[in-house]
Amino acid sequence: MRPVHSSEVDAIREHSRARLNLYPIVAGQSVSLLGDYIAFVTVPFFVLELTGRAIDLGLTAAAETLPLLFFGFAAGVLLDRYRIKRILILADLVRAGVFVGLAFGSAGDSLEVWTVLAAAFLVGTMTTFFDSGLQSLLPAVVGRSMLVDANSRLSLARTVAFSIGPAIGGLLVASSGGFPLAFGVNAATFGVSALLLLRIRELHARPEPVKETFASALRAGLRFLSRDRHLRWATIGAAVINFVFAPLEALLILFVSDRLAGMVQVPTWLEWLFVEQAEVGLFIALQAAIGSLGVAFAPRLAKRIPLGRMYVIGMILMGGGFVVVSRLTTFWAVFPAALALTGIGWINVSFSTLRQRLTPEPMLGRVTAASRTIAYLFIPLGAAIGGWLADEIGLTTVYLLGSSAVLALAVVFLVTPLWLWQSPAENDGAGSVLQQRLAVATKGLRPRP
Repeated sequence: MRPVHSSEVDAIREHSRARLNLYPIVAGQSVSLLGDYIAFVTVPFFVLELTGRAIDLGLTAAAETLPLLFFGFAAGVLLDRYRIKRILILADLVRAGVFVGLAFGSAGDSLEVWTVLAAAFLVGTMTTFFDSGLQSLLPAVVGRSMLVDANSRLSLARTVAFSIGPAIGGLLVASSGGFPLAFGVNAATFGVSALLLLRIRELHARPEPVKETFASALRAGLRFLSRDRHLRWATIGAAVINFVFAPLEALLILFVSDRLAGMVQVPTWLEWLFVEQAEVGLFIALQAAIGSLGVAFAPRLAKRIPLGRMYVIGMILMGGGFVVVSRLTTFWAVFPAALALTGIGWINVSFSTLRQRLTPEPMLGRVTAASRTIAYLFIPLGAAIGGWLADEIGLTTVYLLGSSAVLALAVVFLVTPLWLWQSPAENDGAGSVLQQRLAVATKGLRPRP
Protein backbone atom coordinates (compact mmCIF):
# COMPACT_ATOMS: atom_id res chain seq x y z
CA MET A 1 0.00 0.00 0.00
CA ARG A 2 1.36 3.40 -0.98
CA PRO A 3 1.94 5.64 2.05
CA VAL A 4 -0.17 8.77 2.27
CA HIS A 5 1.98 11.87 2.46
CA SER A 6 1.13 14.77 4.71
CA SER A 7 0.84 17.05 1.67
CA GLU A 8 -1.92 14.81 0.29
CA VAL A 9 -3.74 14.87 3.61
CA ASP A 10 -3.49 18.65 3.66
CA ALA A 11 -4.85 18.81 0.11
CA ILE A 12 -7.82 16.62 1.06
CA ARG A 13 -8.55 18.74 4.11
CA GLU A 14 -8.31 21.94 2.07
CA HIS A 15 -10.69 20.59 -0.56
CA SER A 16 -13.16 19.54 2.13
CA ARG A 17 -12.95 22.96 3.80
CA ALA A 18 -13.41 24.62 0.40
CA ARG A 19 -16.63 22.69 -0.23
CA LEU A 20 -17.89 23.59 3.23
CA ASN A 21 -17.19 27.25 2.46
CA LEU A 22 -18.93 27.11 -0.90
CA TYR A 23 -22.39 26.37 0.49
CA PRO A 24 -22.79 29.37 2.82
CA ILE A 25 -21.33 31.69 0.15
CA VAL A 26 -23.76 30.54 -2.54
CA ALA A 27 -26.71 30.33 -0.13
CA GLY A 28 -26.03 33.77 1.32
CA GLN A 29 -25.66 35.37 -2.09
CA SER A 30 -28.77 33.62 -3.41
CA VAL A 31 -30.80 35.24 -0.64
CA SER A 32 -29.03 38.58 -0.96
CA LEU A 33 -29.44 38.71 -4.76
CA LEU A 34 -33.12 37.92 -4.35
CA GLY A 35 -33.33 41.00 -2.12
CA ASP A 36 -31.50 43.04 -4.77
CA TYR A 37 -34.08 42.18 -7.41
CA ILE A 38 -36.93 42.78 -5.00
CA ALA A 39 -35.50 46.27 -4.50
CA PHE A 40 -35.14 46.53 -8.28
CA VAL A 41 -38.89 47.18 -8.45
CA THR A 42 -39.82 48.32 -4.93
CA VAL A 43 -37.48 51.32 -4.75
CA PRO A 44 -38.61 52.79 -8.13
CA PHE A 45 -42.25 52.18 -7.19
CA PHE A 46 -41.69 54.03 -3.92
CA VAL A 47 -40.00 56.96 -5.66
CA LEU A 48 -42.90 57.20 -8.08
CA GLU A 49 -45.34 57.20 -5.18
CA LEU A 50 -43.37 60.01 -3.50
CA THR A 51 -43.01 62.33 -6.49
CA GLY A 52 -44.42 60.73 -9.64
CA ARG A 53 -41.53 62.22 -11.65
CA ALA A 54 -39.44 60.19 -14.09
CA ILE A 55 -36.39 62.36 -13.42
CA ASP A 56 -36.33 61.16 -9.82
CA LEU A 57 -36.15 57.58 -11.07
CA GLY A 58 -33.09 58.52 -13.08
CA LEU A 59 -31.52 60.29 -10.11
CA THR A 60 -32.11 57.25 -7.91
CA ALA A 61 -30.45 54.93 -10.44
CA ALA A 62 -27.55 57.37 -10.76
CA ALA A 63 -27.15 57.65 -6.98
CA GLU A 64 -26.79 53.87 -6.75
CA THR A 65 -24.32 53.69 -9.67
CA LEU A 66 -22.04 56.64 -8.97
CA PRO A 67 -20.24 55.10 -5.94
CA LEU A 68 -18.57 52.55 -8.22
CA LEU A 69 -17.12 55.39 -10.29
CA PHE A 70 -16.19 57.44 -7.22
CA PHE A 71 -14.79 54.72 -4.97
CA GLY A 72 -14.12 51.71 -7.23
CA PHE A 73 -10.34 52.16 -7.48
CA ALA A 74 -9.94 53.15 -3.82
CA ALA A 75 -12.01 50.16 -2.67
CA GLY A 76 -9.48 47.80 -4.22
CA VAL A 77 -6.58 49.25 -2.23
CA LEU A 78 -8.53 48.95 1.02
CA LEU A 79 -9.56 45.38 0.22
CA ASP A 80 -5.90 44.42 -0.16
CA ARG A 81 -4.98 46.02 3.16
CA TYR A 82 -7.71 44.80 5.52
CA ARG A 83 -9.62 41.61 6.27
CA ILE A 84 -12.00 41.16 3.35
CA LYS A 85 -14.45 39.01 5.28
CA ARG A 86 -14.96 41.75 7.88
CA ILE A 87 -15.52 44.33 5.13
CA LEU A 88 -18.15 42.10 3.50
CA ILE A 89 -20.03 41.56 6.76
CA LEU A 90 -19.90 45.28 7.55
CA ALA A 91 -21.22 46.11 4.06
CA ASP A 92 -24.12 43.68 4.54
CA LEU A 93 -25.00 45.09 7.97
CA VAL A 94 -24.92 48.69 6.71
CA ARG A 95 -27.19 47.82 3.79
CA ALA A 96 -29.54 45.98 6.13
CA GLY A 97 -29.64 49.04 8.39
CA VAL A 98 -30.45 51.33 5.46
CA PHE A 99 -33.45 49.24 4.44
CA VAL A 100 -34.63 48.97 8.03
CA GLY A 101 -34.59 52.77 8.09
CA LEU A 102 -36.55 52.90 4.83
CA ALA A 103 -39.08 50.42 6.25
CA PHE A 104 -39.74 52.51 9.35
CA GLY A 105 -39.67 55.75 7.37
CA SER A 106 -42.19 54.53 4.81
CA ALA A 107 -44.44 53.23 7.57
CA GLY A 108 -44.50 56.67 9.19
CA ASP A 109 -44.79 58.61 5.91
CA SER A 110 -41.72 60.63 6.96
CA LEU A 111 -39.48 60.01 3.94
CA GLU A 112 -38.67 62.53 1.22
CA VAL A 113 -37.03 61.86 -2.12
CA TRP A 114 -33.65 63.21 -0.97
CA THR A 115 -33.67 60.58 1.78
CA VAL A 116 -34.16 57.83 -0.77
CA LEU A 117 -31.35 59.28 -2.91
CA ALA A 118 -29.00 59.30 0.09
CA ALA A 119 -30.00 55.71 0.92
CA ALA A 120 -29.38 54.62 -2.68
CA PHE A 121 -25.93 56.24 -2.62
CA LEU A 122 -24.99 54.54 0.66
CA VAL A 123 -26.25 51.15 -0.54
CA GLY A 124 -24.36 51.62 -3.82
CA THR A 125 -21.18 52.43 -1.90
CA MET A 126 -21.44 49.31 0.23
CA THR A 127 -22.24 47.23 -2.85
CA THR A 128 -19.08 48.52 -4.54
CA PHE A 129 -16.99 47.17 -1.66
CA PHE A 130 -18.99 43.97 -1.35
CA ASP A 131 -19.00 42.88 -4.99
CA SER A 132 -15.26 43.47 -5.52
CA GLY A 133 -14.49 42.02 -2.09
CA LEU A 134 -16.42 38.80 -2.65
CA GLN A 135 -14.61 38.13 -5.93
CA SER A 136 -11.29 38.87 -4.21
CA LEU A 137 -12.09 36.57 -1.29
CA LEU A 138 -13.17 33.53 -3.31
CA PRO A 139 -9.68 32.13 -4.12
CA ALA A 140 -8.80 32.19 -0.41
CA VAL A 141 -11.95 30.33 0.69
CA VAL A 142 -12.76 27.89 -2.15
CA GLY A 143 -9.33 27.41 -3.72
CA ARG A 144 -8.38 28.17 -7.30
CA SER A 145 -9.49 24.75 -8.56
CA MET A 146 -13.13 25.43 -7.55
CA LEU A 147 -13.37 28.99 -8.87
CA VAL A 148 -15.32 28.10 -12.02
CA ASP A 149 -17.83 26.12 -9.98
CA ALA A 150 -18.22 28.93 -7.44
CA ASN A 151 -18.56 31.68 -10.05
CA SER A 152 -21.03 29.58 -12.06
CA ARG A 153 -23.22 28.99 -9.03
CA LEU A 154 -23.17 32.67 -8.16
CA SER A 155 -24.06 33.61 -11.74
CA LEU A 156 -26.85 31.04 -11.70
CA ALA A 157 -28.14 32.46 -8.41
CA ARG A 158 -28.23 35.93 -9.98
CA THR A 159 -30.16 34.68 -13.01
CA VAL A 160 -32.72 32.81 -10.90
CA ALA A 161 -33.13 35.81 -8.59
CA PHE A 162 -33.75 37.99 -11.65
CA SER A 163 -36.53 35.64 -12.75
CA ILE A 164 -38.50 35.74 -9.49
CA GLY A 165 -37.31 38.77 -7.49
CA PRO A 166 -39.27 41.47 -9.37
CA ALA A 167 -42.47 39.42 -9.15
CA ILE A 168 -42.03 38.96 -5.39
CA GLY A 169 -41.31 42.67 -5.03
CA GLY A 170 -44.51 43.54 -6.85
CA LEU A 171 -46.49 41.17 -4.64
CA LEU A 172 -45.00 42.63 -1.45
CA VAL A 173 -45.85 46.19 -2.52
CA ALA A 174 -49.38 45.13 -3.45
CA SER A 175 -49.89 43.29 -0.15
CA SER A 176 -51.30 44.79 3.03
CA GLY A 177 -47.76 45.25 4.32
CA GLY A 178 -46.87 47.50 1.38
CA PHE A 179 -43.51 49.25 1.21
CA PRO A 180 -42.61 48.74 4.91
CA LEU A 181 -42.88 44.97 4.43
CA ALA A 182 -40.98 45.04 1.12
CA PHE A 183 -38.11 47.07 2.58
CA GLY A 184 -38.08 44.92 5.71
CA VAL A 185 -37.75 41.73 3.66
CA ASN A 186 -34.86 43.28 1.75
CA ALA A 187 -33.12 44.19 5.01
CA ALA A 188 -33.55 40.60 6.20
CA THR A 189 -31.82 39.23 3.08
CA PHE A 190 -28.69 41.23 3.87
CA GLY A 191 -28.82 40.00 7.45
CA VAL A 192 -28.95 36.39 6.27
CA SER A 193 -25.96 37.00 4.00
CA ALA A 194 -23.94 38.47 6.89
CA LEU A 195 -24.76 35.52 9.16
CA LEU A 196 -23.73 32.96 6.53
CA LEU A 197 -20.48 34.80 5.87
CA LEU A 198 -19.56 34.17 9.51
CA ARG A 199 -19.43 30.45 8.74
CA ILE A 200 -16.68 30.60 6.12
CA ARG A 201 -13.02 30.05 6.99
CA GLU A 202 -10.04 31.03 4.87
CA LEU A 203 -7.97 28.08 3.63
CA HIS A 204 -4.73 29.90 4.35
CA ALA A 205 -3.58 33.16 5.82
CA ARG A 206 -3.41 36.05 3.37
CA PRO A 207 0.07 37.44 2.65
CA GLU A 208 0.98 40.56 4.57
CA PRO A 209 0.40 43.64 2.39
CA VAL A 210 3.44 45.49 1.12
CA LYS A 211 3.98 48.71 3.04
CA GLU A 212 3.50 51.41 0.45
CA THR A 213 1.55 54.60 0.01
CA PHE A 214 -2.05 54.56 -1.12
CA ALA A 215 -1.11 56.06 -4.49
CA SER A 216 1.69 53.53 -5.04
CA ALA A 217 -0.61 50.64 -4.24
CA LEU A 218 -3.23 51.95 -6.63
CA ARG A 219 -0.67 52.39 -9.41
CA ALA A 220 0.64 48.86 -8.87
CA GLY A 221 -2.84 47.40 -9.39
CA LEU A 222 -3.48 49.44 -12.51
CA ARG A 223 -0.02 48.58 -13.83
CA PHE A 224 -0.66 44.87 -13.42
CA LEU A 225 -4.05 45.14 -15.13
CA SER A 226 -2.62 47.08 -18.07
CA ARG A 227 0.42 44.81 -18.52
CA ASP A 228 -1.41 41.49 -18.47
CA ARG A 229 -2.70 41.26 -22.03
CA HIS A 230 -5.38 38.70 -21.24
CA LEU A 231 -6.95 40.70 -18.43
CA ARG A 232 -6.48 43.88 -20.45
CA TRP A 233 -8.39 42.51 -23.42
CA ALA A 234 -11.11 41.01 -21.20
CA THR A 235 -11.59 44.34 -19.42
CA ILE A 236 -11.73 46.29 -22.69
CA GLY A 237 -14.26 43.81 -24.04
CA ALA A 238 -16.42 44.09 -20.93
CA ALA A 239 -16.36 47.90 -21.13
CA VAL A 240 -17.49 47.91 -24.77
CA ILE A 241 -20.12 45.23 -24.14
CA ASN A 242 -21.55 47.17 -21.20
CA PHE A 243 -21.64 50.36 -23.28
CA VAL A 244 -23.71 48.81 -26.08
CA PHE A 245 -25.70 46.52 -23.76
CA ALA A 246 -26.77 49.28 -21.35
CA PRO A 247 -29.59 50.59 -23.60
CA LEU A 248 -30.71 47.05 -24.46
CA GLU A 249 -31.17 46.34 -20.76
CA ALA A 250 -32.67 49.73 -19.91
CA LEU A 251 -35.19 49.56 -22.77
CA LEU A 252 -36.07 45.86 -22.44
CA ILE A 253 -39.44 46.37 -20.75
CA LEU A 254 -40.48 48.99 -23.30
CA PHE A 255 -39.19 46.84 -26.19
CA VAL A 256 -41.08 43.74 -25.04
CA SER A 257 -44.23 45.79 -24.42
CA ASP A 258 -44.17 47.27 -27.94
CA ARG A 259 -43.25 44.08 -29.77
CA LEU A 260 -45.25 41.50 -27.86
CA ALA A 261 -48.44 43.36 -26.91
CA GLY A 262 -51.33 40.97 -27.51
CA MET A 263 -49.07 38.18 -28.75
CA VAL A 264 -49.68 35.88 -25.77
CA GLN A 265 -52.49 35.42 -23.31
CA VAL A 266 -51.28 34.87 -19.77
CA PRO A 267 -53.48 32.28 -18.01
CA THR A 268 -55.86 33.77 -15.46
CA TRP A 269 -54.32 31.72 -12.66
CA LEU A 270 -50.93 33.37 -13.37
CA GLU A 271 -52.10 36.97 -13.69
CA TRP A 272 -51.91 37.55 -9.92
CA LEU A 273 -48.18 36.77 -10.03
CA PHE A 274 -47.31 39.42 -12.61
CA VAL A 275 -50.01 41.96 -11.71
CA GLU A 276 -49.61 44.72 -14.32
CA GLN A 277 -48.18 44.06 -17.81
CA ALA A 278 -48.40 40.32 -17.31
CA GLU A 279 -46.97 39.56 -20.76
CA VAL A 280 -43.80 41.51 -20.00
CA GLY A 281 -43.40 39.89 -16.59
CA LEU A 282 -43.89 36.42 -18.03
CA PHE A 283 -41.37 37.09 -20.82
CA ILE A 284 -38.67 38.29 -18.42
CA ALA A 285 -39.29 35.44 -15.98
CA LEU A 286 -39.13 32.79 -18.72
CA GLN A 287 -36.06 34.42 -20.26
CA ALA A 288 -34.23 34.20 -16.95
CA ALA A 289 -35.48 30.69 -16.16
CA ILE A 290 -34.42 29.25 -19.52
CA GLY A 291 -31.17 31.22 -19.52
CA SER A 292 -30.30 29.78 -16.13
CA LEU A 293 -30.10 26.32 -17.69
CA GLY A 294 -27.33 27.55 -19.97
CA VAL A 295 -25.53 29.26 -17.10
CA ALA A 296 -25.66 26.00 -15.12
CA PHE A 297 -23.73 24.36 -17.98
CA ALA A 298 -20.78 26.78 -17.56
CA PRO A 299 -18.61 24.53 -15.30
CA ARG A 300 -18.74 21.67 -17.83
CA LEU A 301 -17.85 24.00 -20.68
CA ALA A 302 -14.93 25.45 -18.72
CA LYS A 303 -13.45 21.95 -18.35
CA ARG A 304 -13.41 21.50 -22.13
CA ILE A 305 -12.22 24.85 -23.46
CA PRO A 306 -9.96 27.65 -22.16
CA LEU A 307 -11.68 30.43 -20.25
CA GLY A 308 -10.69 33.01 -22.86
CA ARG A 309 -12.59 31.11 -25.54
CA MET A 310 -15.56 30.70 -23.23
CA TYR A 311 -15.57 34.51 -22.89
CA VAL A 312 -15.66 35.04 -26.67
CA ILE A 313 -18.32 32.34 -27.21
CA GLY A 314 -20.41 34.13 -24.59
CA MET A 315 -20.13 37.32 -26.65
CA ILE A 316 -21.33 35.44 -29.75
CA LEU A 317 -24.33 34.00 -27.91
CA MET A 318 -25.20 37.37 -26.42
CA GLY A 319 -24.96 39.31 -29.69
CA GLY A 320 -26.55 36.58 -31.82
CA GLY A 321 -29.41 36.08 -29.38
CA PHE A 322 -30.36 39.75 -29.36
CA VAL A 323 -30.03 40.00 -33.17
CA VAL A 324 -32.70 37.29 -33.47
CA VAL A 325 -34.82 38.98 -30.79
CA SER A 326 -34.73 42.25 -32.75
CA ARG A 327 -36.19 40.50 -35.82
CA LEU A 328 -39.02 38.57 -34.12
CA THR A 329 -42.47 39.82 -33.22
CA THR A 330 -43.74 36.69 -31.45
CA PHE A 331 -43.43 35.39 -27.93
CA TRP A 332 -40.96 32.80 -29.23
CA ALA A 333 -38.39 35.60 -28.96
CA VAL A 334 -38.03 34.47 -25.35
CA PHE A 335 -35.75 31.63 -26.51
CA PRO A 336 -33.08 33.72 -28.29
CA ALA A 337 -33.38 36.20 -25.41
CA ALA A 338 -32.59 33.35 -23.01
CA LEU A 339 -29.66 32.37 -25.23
CA ALA A 340 -28.34 35.93 -24.95
CA LEU A 341 -28.70 35.71 -21.16
CA THR A 342 -26.71 32.47 -21.21
CA GLY A 343 -23.97 34.29 -23.11
CA ILE A 344 -23.92 37.06 -20.51
CA GLY A 345 -23.56 34.44 -17.79
CA TRP A 346 -20.64 32.76 -19.57
CA ILE A 347 -18.90 36.10 -20.01
CA ASN A 348 -19.27 36.88 -16.30
CA VAL A 349 -18.09 33.44 -15.16
CA SER A 350 -15.04 33.35 -17.44
CA PHE A 351 -14.07 36.98 -16.77
CA SER A 352 -14.30 36.64 -12.98
CA THR A 353 -12.39 33.35 -12.96
CA LEU A 354 -9.64 34.63 -15.26
CA ARG A 355 -9.14 37.63 -13.01
CA GLN A 356 -8.97 35.46 -9.90
CA ARG A 357 -6.56 32.92 -11.40
CA LEU A 358 -4.17 35.30 -13.11
CA THR A 359 -3.82 37.90 -10.37
CA PRO A 360 -1.45 37.37 -7.41
CA GLU A 361 -3.46 37.25 -4.20
CA PRO A 362 -1.79 40.32 -2.61
CA MET A 363 -3.08 42.42 -5.54
CA LEU A 364 -6.44 40.75 -6.18
CA GLY A 365 -8.56 43.44 -4.50
CA ARG A 366 -6.96 46.26 -6.50
CA VAL A 367 -7.04 44.46 -9.83
CA THR A 368 -10.61 43.24 -9.35
CA ALA A 369 -11.94 46.65 -8.31
CA ALA A 370 -10.06 48.47 -11.07
CA SER A 371 -11.21 46.02 -13.73
CA ARG A 372 -14.86 46.21 -12.58
CA THR A 373 -14.74 50.00 -12.41
CA ILE A 374 -13.39 50.30 -15.96
CA ALA A 375 -15.89 47.73 -17.23
CA TYR A 376 -18.84 49.64 -15.73
CA LEU A 377 -17.52 53.11 -16.52
CA PHE A 378 -19.53 53.70 -19.69
CA ILE A 379 -22.86 52.17 -18.67
CA PRO A 380 -24.55 55.53 -17.84
CA LEU A 381 -23.34 57.04 -21.12
CA GLY A 382 -24.48 54.01 -23.10
CA ALA A 383 -27.93 54.07 -21.51
CA ALA A 384 -28.32 57.79 -22.23
CA ILE A 385 -27.20 57.50 -25.86
CA GLY A 386 -29.36 54.43 -26.38
CA GLY A 387 -32.44 56.19 -25.03
CA TRP A 388 -31.82 59.16 -27.32
CA LEU A 389 -31.31 56.89 -30.36
CA ALA A 390 -34.50 54.96 -29.55
CA ASP A 391 -36.47 58.20 -29.89
CA GLU A 392 -34.63 59.15 -33.09
CA ILE A 393 -34.39 55.88 -35.03
CA GLY A 394 -36.65 53.46 -33.13
CA LEU A 395 -36.31 50.70 -30.55
CA THR A 396 -35.89 47.88 -33.07
CA THR A 397 -32.98 49.62 -34.80
CA VAL A 398 -31.25 50.26 -31.47
CA TYR A 399 -31.53 46.56 -30.59
CA LEU A 400 -30.25 45.50 -33.99
CA LEU A 401 -27.31 47.92 -33.91
CA GLY A 402 -26.34 47.08 -30.30
CA SER A 403 -26.45 43.31 -30.78
CA SER A 404 -24.63 43.55 -34.12
CA ALA A 405 -21.90 45.59 -32.40
CA VAL A 406 -21.39 42.79 -29.86
CA LEU A 407 -21.11 40.23 -32.68
CA ALA A 408 -18.60 42.43 -34.52
CA LEU A 409 -16.56 42.74 -31.32
CA ALA A 410 -16.60 38.95 -30.93
CA VAL A 411 -15.13 38.60 -34.45
CA VAL A 412 -12.34 41.01 -33.50
CA PHE A 413 -11.63 38.98 -30.36
CA LEU A 414 -11.04 35.84 -32.45
CA VAL A 415 -7.57 37.20 -33.27
CA THR A 416 -6.71 38.47 -29.77
CA PRO A 417 -4.63 36.68 -27.10
CA LEU A 418 -7.85 35.97 -25.21
CA TRP A 419 -9.00 33.51 -27.90
CA LEU A 420 -5.61 32.24 -29.04
CA TRP A 421 -4.15 31.65 -25.57
CA GLN A 422 -3.88 28.06 -24.32
CA SER A 423 -2.97 28.87 -20.71
CA PRO A 424 -1.20 26.22 -18.63
CA ALA A 425 -1.81 28.45 -15.60
CA GLU A 426 -5.60 28.24 -15.86
CA ASN A 427 -5.64 24.92 -14.07
CA ASP A 428 -4.31 26.14 -10.76
CA GLY A 429 -3.13 29.72 -11.12
CA ALA A 430 -0.53 29.13 -8.42
CA GLY A 431 3.19 28.68 -8.00
CA SER A 432 5.94 30.28 -9.95
CA VAL A 433 3.69 31.74 -12.65
CA LEU A 434 1.93 34.01 -10.17
CA GLN A 435 5.18 34.84 -8.46
CA GLN A 436 6.60 35.98 -11.80
CA ARG A 437 3.51 38.08 -12.44
CA LEU A 438 3.80 39.69 -9.02
CA ALA A 439 7.48 40.45 -9.62
CA VAL A 440 6.69 42.12 -12.95
CA ALA A 441 3.81 44.11 -11.45
CA THR A 442 5.86 45.45 -8.55
CA LYS A 443 9.04 46.10 -10.51
CA GLY A 444 10.35 49.57 -9.78
CA LEU A 445 8.23 50.03 -6.64
CA ARG A 446 9.99 50.70 -3.38
CA PRO A 447 8.19 49.68 -0.19
CA ARG A 448 7.88 52.54 2.24
CA PRO A 449 7.63 52.37 6.01
